[in-house]
Amino acid sequence: MVEKADATSWEAYASRSLTVQREEFLETFFKRGAEFTNELLGEVHELQGQLRTLRDDNAALRLQLASDDAIRDLLVKIEALEKEKRSLATHIESAKQESFDYNSRYHEVELELDAMANLYVASYQLHIALTPSEVFSIMEQILMQFIGVGRFAVLLRRNTTGGESVLEPVHMFHCDGLAVRAVKGSEGIIGESVSTAVYYLGDPTERREAGAPLACIPLVFGQTVIGVVVVYEFLEQKTGFVNMDIELFRLLGSHAAAAIAGAGLLAKVGDVFVGLDEYRRV
Repeated sequence: MVEKADATSWEAYASRSLTVQREEFLETFFKRGAEFTNELLGEVHELQGQLRTLRDDNAALRLQLASDDAIRDLLVKIEALEKEKRSLATHIESAKQESFDYNSRYHEVELELDAMANLYVASYQLHIALTPSEVFSIMEQILMQFIGVGRFAVLLRRNTTGGESVLEPVHMFHCDGLAVRAVKGSEGIIGESVSTAVYYLGDPTERREAGAPLACIPLVFGQTVIGVVVVYEFLEQKTGFVNMDIELFRLLGSHAAAAIAGAGLLAKVGDVFVGLDEYRRV
């Protein structure tokens, strides 16, 4: 009976032990499975977080690349605009220079037209003068208004019996206080200008002796020098010679000489018709 009881107890113990072991195994298995699952879930969450980070980084990189492309495009466009700006600036400068050249040329043309008008008026006035006083009066206007002469004298050539020529003053303009005298045909600056038929132009800024000429304008009639216009001073506002002065001096040198000679001959015959009779004898 004892043996039977022991066998029964052993079987019960063995059966309970197997159950416990089974439960413990299952508990351990599921616990490990749960832990492994949790670990897997944690890794999945971590991987998902990394994936999101990678996606965000990828999106940021895409935006950065797009931004870089936009910046490159913008820089290219800016460079093109700068190039266009430089081209326009060059064109504007060229246009400004052309406009400046045009204005300068226009001003030069105006001066040339004004000079031509002055020359025409001066020439016309000289040729309508019939008496020496009219000729000298017109010469005064030309020298004072067109050139700016303040003092001058007209000296005419006279041949002496000895064959030597003398330049005698026949008309003076504001020469009070100046010792204007007759000059030998080859004496000093005045005589040299007459003997060579060459203009003399001095420097207004240099100091000169009292009565020294500032300019000498030979009066040439045909091939003969009949006298000289001696300029002593400019008007206060005039500081020097300009190109227009030279042209007017040339006009006076020839046209005034012809006007003086013509008025003198007319005064000598006393009647224009008497003078015209000379043409019938030619």
